[in-house]
Amino acid sequence: MTIQPTDIAWDFGAPDFADWDFADWDFDDRDEDADEEILGAAVHVPDRDTLGALSLEERTDIIDQYVRQELARVLGIAPNAVETAGCTMNSLGVGSVAGLQIQNRMETALGVEVNLQMLLLANSAAELIECLAGQLGPGDSVHARRSRRTT
Repeated sequence: MTIQPTDIAWDFGAPDFADWDFADWDFDDRDEDADEEILGAAVHVPDRDTLGALSLEERTDIIDQYVRQELARVLGIAPNAVETAGCTMNSLGVGSVAGLQIQNRMETALGVEVNLQMLLLANSAAELIECLAGQLGPGDSVHARRSRRTT
């Protein structure tokens, strides 16, 4: 095989866009609703101080909503489609990559320590919710004491 020389001069420099007419071009101007469709709905992070003042039951309800939103966003499903009881995290679709995303998002948003191994091996999202509700409650919680020891 031989390569034939050509007389074509290739200019790999940046094109000059000043002379281009973009008026007839159709750009994809997405709005926030389209972004929510792609990224999932915005996650509403509960206020830590408010959670600490609530009863365990009230705190658990708020954390349940928050965890559903986080799982839904990472998994690309609707929050009401997240099964919190009876499904392991693995069966929900939470693998190592999704687990790392969830761990990072929750630690950053809530200021708590989330053990990745426990997250991935949880029997259900309800276990995660219970643990977070305990960590974010008054200092007399078993989870809160455990959280302080590890930080």
